Amino acid sequence: MITLDSETWKLAENKTNFSAWVRDKLRSERNKLDLDSEYKIDTFNKIGTTVNMSSAELLWHLEQRSEAEISALVSILRGSLNL
Repeated sequence: MITLDSETWKLAENKTNFSAWVRDKLRSERNKLDLDSEYKIDTFNKIGTTVNMSSAELLWHLEQRSEAEISALVSILRGSLNL
C-alpha cells in the first residue's frame, strides 16, 4: 500500500498502470544496488564503451521498453551469441 499526497496523486493518475510503474521503479532501484560487485561494474563499463553510452543511460533506455520489446532484444542477443 502506498500513501500519496494531492500532488503525487495527480501524477499517479497520468500513469496507465501505476502499480506496474511502481514495481518497475523498485526493480530498477534494486538493479542499481546489485551493481556493487566489481565484476558487474566492469562488465557494465565494457558494454557502455562498446555502445558509446554510459551503463546508466543504457539501462534507462532498456527500462523504458515494454516486456515484449525486451524479450525481442534478448532473443536477438541470444541468436547472435548462438545460445
